[in-house]
Amino acid sequence: MAKEEVPAEGGEPKKKSSLIKIIILVVAVAALGGGGFFAYLKFFKKAPDHDKQPLVEQAVMQEMGTYLVNLADPGGKRYLKVTMQFELTNAKVAQELGKRSVEVRDKIIMILSSKEYEEIGNPTGKMTLKKELINQMNRFLQDGQVKEIYFSEFLVQ
Repeated sequence: MAKEEVPAEGGEPKKKSSLIKIIILVVAVAALGGGGFFAYLKFFKKAPDHDKQPLVEQAVMQEMGTYLVNLADPGGKRYLKVTMQFELTNAKVAQELGKRSVEVRDKIIMILSSKEYEEIGNPTGKMTLKKELINQMNRFLQDGQVKEIYFSEFLVQ
């Protein structure tokens, strides 16, 4: 006679236990897949495009050299030594300044030598001088503008 599988004491047949193992395996694989998908979204997600800021044209710095001029003080015993850099709107302005360097230097020297110590001897006077230099430079520049002037040396004696 054929032997029938008899479950051990209170046990179920082997078919049901193998079915349970398969179900557990499928659930484990699904859980690992879900965890991997979550990790991918969390750590490898590309930044949204709306967070990107528009590209801003980077300002160009131009070294303008050192100027040593007599001040317009009565008696003419004071002089000004100043080294400055221009912050320009684009690289074309730097090229234009290079081509017109004689005009630029002349204009700067004329402005600086027209000042008296009382006009430039305080922070407010220096800011006024910067604004005047910027305005004069921008009047004849065609390819852009001078945005700011930075003094790296400013000596009055």
